[in-house]
Amino acid sequence: MKFEQADWTRFRTVEGLQQKAGVAAAKLRRLVLKELTDNGFDAGGSVNVGRLADGSGYFVEDDGDGIDGTPEDVARLFSIARPMVSTKLLRLPTRGALGNGLRVVAGAVLASDGFLVVITRNRRIELRPERDGTTTVVSAEPVDFPVGTRVEIGFGAAIPEDANALHWAAIAIVMARGQSYIGKSSLYWYDAPQFHELLSASGTTPVRELVARLDGCTGARAGEIVADAGLGRMTCREVSRAQSDTLLKVARTYAREVTPKRLGAVGADLFPDRAYAASSGEVSFGFGPPAAIPFVVEVWAAESASMQLIACVNRTPVTGDILAWRRKREINLSGCNLRHTVAEAPKEANFDIRLNVITPYMPITSDGKEPDLRPFLDQIGDAVAKVVRKARRPNAKGVTQKDVVLDNLDDAIAAVSGEEGYRFNARQLFYFLRPIVMEETGKELQIKNFTGIIDDYENENGEIPLMYREPRGSITHPHHAETITLGTMMVEEYERPEWTFNKLVYIEKEGAQEALKQNRWLERHDCAVMSSKGFSTRAARDLIDKLAEHDEPVDVFCVHDADASGTMIYQTLQEATTARGARKIEIINLGLEPWEAIEMGLEVETLEEKDRVKPVADYVHDHDGDWVNWLQTSRVELNAMTTPQFIDWLDEKMAEFGSGKLIPPPEVLEQELADKIASEVRDEVQERILREANFEDQVADAIAAIKTPDGAKLKRDIARLFKRQPDAEWRKHIETVASRRSPRS
Repeated sequence: MKFEQADWTRFRTVEGLQQKAGVAAAKLRRLVLKELTDNGFDAGGSVNVGRLADGSGYFVEDDGDGIDGTPEDVARLFSIARPMVSTKLLRLPTRGALGNGLRVVAGAVLASDGFLVVITRNRRIELRPERDGTTTVVSAEPVDFPVGTRVEIGFGAAIPEDANALHWAAIAIVMARGQSYIGKSSLYWYDAPQFHELLSASGTTPVRELVARLDGCTGARAGEIVADAGLGRMTCREVSRAQSDTLLKVARTYAREVTPKRLGAVGADLFPDRAYAASSGEVSFGFGPPAAIPFVVEVWAAESASMQLIACVNRTPVTGDILAWRRKREINLSGCNLRHTVAEAPKEANFDIRLNVITPYMPITSDGKEPDLRPFLDQIGDAVAKVVRKARRPNAKGVTQKDVVLDNLDDAIAAVSGEEGYRFNARQLFYFLRPIVMEETGKELQIKNFTGIIDDYENENGEIPLMYREPRGSITHPHHAETITLGTMMVEEYERPEWTFNKLVYIEKEGAQEALKQNRWLERHDCAVMSSKGFSTRAARDLIDKLAEHDEPVDVFCVHDADASGTMIYQTLQEATTARGARKIEIINLGLEPWEAIEMGLEVETLEEKDRVKPVADYVHDHDGDWVNWLQTSRVELNAMTTPQFIDWLDEKMAEFGSGKLIPPPEVLEQELADKIASEVRDEVQERILREANFEDQVADAIAAIKTPDGAKLKRDIARLFKRQPDAEWRKHIETVASRRSPRS
């Protein structure tokens, strides 16, 4: 014999409720009151909770617009058999996730033989959830209650008493502070399958009406999007998956991604007696195209006798079990798909930690809305590490400038890049952080110290997103007569010309390329030349890494002055860093070395003695002679050589260390020849066919047959285009008209 059971029936027993709600029976009361509190905040600006005066139950009251409709409509909202209705399919950084909340409320009353009263819009409605899944209106009486909604609820003995029944609701009330997101749901917050689910759940709503509710798609723009996607007057439920994918791709071209800063934050002021830190990022979910989900992690902490943790998502506590615990110096988080070390602190230090993640989409692992915090781990760890360091400061001996820079780095990045996520440079960070460092340490932050802090940070954590370095050098390719400025953004877009060079010389001095180009030295050696302003820049190291990862082989050489900093330029190029890993390529040191310069009879420059010892590369220590001390007071520049002498010197180096002229592998040569022959033959055949077909005459006839608007109409239409798309160029309209041309009548 087979038994069938509808999903909603699990809401009518305590055992089923534990499964659907994701909490044990002992926590059902606090979960129900939290759900009512979350709904109250979604409806109004403030919420109040407490016990009823007679002690029989609890109340949750908001100051929103109240619940519209008849008493029977209200009853249907609190029915366990109703479809899972939720505005949460329209993703926003608000409380809740599934739309199960009111079903859990009604189920708890039914399963425990409790009571439920809803007071709204001057009516007191007593409800009774039934076993058939409906909810009966027991009574509906007029009362003086014009604003908001008040829910009164009581539980029977089947749901255990809970001394902390109001605990989660109280946390949600405390967390309802700070700046909130006031925008619309973004198209970038949906992957292809979930966007189609949103359309399907919207039923007979016109597609244009739904699109108009999304960020960047209001007004006439919604009509343009629907038209461009070819959906005309279709309703949402009529849209196929393929049409939905097209609509999503088209609509995204009209909108911009929402930066984490726009999501808002609770802020440091919520707990003024606690240390505060925040971190933000973006995570991808799904496919075709994936969703790009921005998020903000906030953490407050204070030293405590034991490790404690309260975790929230979008300002309301999570119902899944999650805790913080210590192991030696490690601070670990367990629960909600985490079992990770997130920070370190002295063994004797414990902390009371409050965690909040703000995001328009939180993956969940159960019907009870237990969040999956794993995708947000890096930013959680970053914020926890900062906040426990800050929390220790009152007992610390002093605060370093590095502490202050790192603790405020995320805020600085958010400020200088703005809500739009603009590119920025390191000096913008420096000027933002300098007054903060002065305020907290009493010492002025110097650019050299700041640069060292940022370099160390990037070596450990990888490069700071969006930050670029100004061009401080160039690269010149042989056979192409082109010189490209060397900066971070250039390196990001750099593409190595195919089979053009097999060697790269990095020269400390700018300007050397001009003489080498005039001599055609680059072509003679099939060698690219890269230079910078006196030191090995980040962009130069990035470009060398990029060349090392290319399929074509390349030998990299370093040429530098015979001074202490010159030896370190070579060592910096060769050394591995934590961020980059070991180099995949060997840097060949060509000099100029001090012993070589002396042997060549070049002029030696005497330097002033400094109190600080200049760092010298490790290879100098291994060479015979006291060259380390010599480099403290002496140097020989490359410029001490004449240009002919410098070119001859480089020729000798290439003869000793170079790999000769570039000859590609046989298969590359064969393909190059085949492509060249095909190109020339194609041009010849094409020219003959066009000539025989009177091609130019046909083009002239076709143009003459096309009807085109006059200049005045074009001007009016372009003005309308600018109203819709202020960032467009007038040529966009010309291109549109040309592509939609029609023949003359």
